[in-house]
Amino acid sequence: MLKNKKVIFIAPSFFGYEHDIMEQFIALGADVDYFDERPFTSSVAKIFNRLNFKTFIKNSIEKHFIQIYNKAAKKKYDYLFVISPETLETNFIEKIQSTNKSMISILYMWDSFKNKPNARKIVSCFDRVYSFDSTDRISGVDLRFLPLFYNNDFKGVERECSTPQYAVSFVGTVHSDRVRLAKMIMHQFQEKGLKTFSFFYCPSKLLFILKKVFTREFDFISYGEVSFNSMSKSEIRDVFLNSKAVIDIQHPEQTGLTMRSIEMLGLNKKLITTNVDIKNYDFFNGNNIVVINRSNPSVPDDFIDANYIKPNGNVVSKYSIQSWLSSIFSGK
Repeated sequence: MLKNKKVIFIAPSFFGYEHDIMEQFIALGADVDYFDERPFTSSVAKIFNRLNFKTFIKNSIEKHFIQIYNKAAKKKYDYLFVISPETLETNFIEKIQSTNKSMISILYMWDSFKNKPNARKIVSCFDRVYSFDSTDRISGVDLRFLPLFYNNDFKGVERECSTPQYAVSFVGTVHSDRVRLAKMIMHQFQEKGLKTFSFFYCPSKLLFILKKVFTREFDFISYGEVSFNSMSKSEIRDVFLNSKAVIDIQHPEQTGLTMRSIEMLGLNKKLITTNVDIKNYDFFNGNNIVVINRSNPSVPDDFIDANYIKPNGNVVSKYSIQSWLSSIFSGK
């Protein structure tokens, strides 16, 4: 399928998941080149881009994409694979496609289209389009549903902590009502004398300060409670293996399952989530997963201590990064 095929892979850097995908491409025999979809690293530039003030960073964007085009013109890729674009424009995609008329172009969204208006503008450029959100709809587009994946760091292990240190844990980026809900859930366990773990991450000090001053979004967290350096995947994995259950709170504007919820399937860990749509997935089991109300989050007393029931192995493997990438490039 991908053996000896040349792939140009364009995606935002996102906690190293782009490197996991790269490794899987290589494992499948592809010749792959990765380019960050965002041609800037500064917090100010990222904020300008999110606010759609691209005029201020236009030169950086154009220079970055010229370099990508020059590479494509020399190599003539078989596939263009793009994930959740924020800065790509139609004319650039068409220029890349012009370097090889038989090139197959694939778009995958790990954010909902309603949260990525720029992606909506360029969707018609692609031969195949996938979204992690089953509710995503775009008129005239054959939009295929494909959930996210767990990578090899979150595969089940033979030996887990016999006596987990934490009743529940939360590791994630601060946004929307996530901090408030996570703290409310953990407080329920803390009141019972049980130990919890939390790690709240924000990618930018400037962004945190601006939201703290001009919005109510971060009312429930102080500067001292936030880390501006992310945890490594191995550190996160160790925390989760040392927890009875893990808290997952998706963005209120999304129904697609987060990476975190799929990772807990891979680790065979209990999940406390706000995402009611998880009940529609083939691995849902009330012993393993509890869906809480966003307005009044409450975890049943017997949930933590009930036995975890391992899902069917074929179901679990279906959500691995290997199956995810194979599904995309086999056209399923």
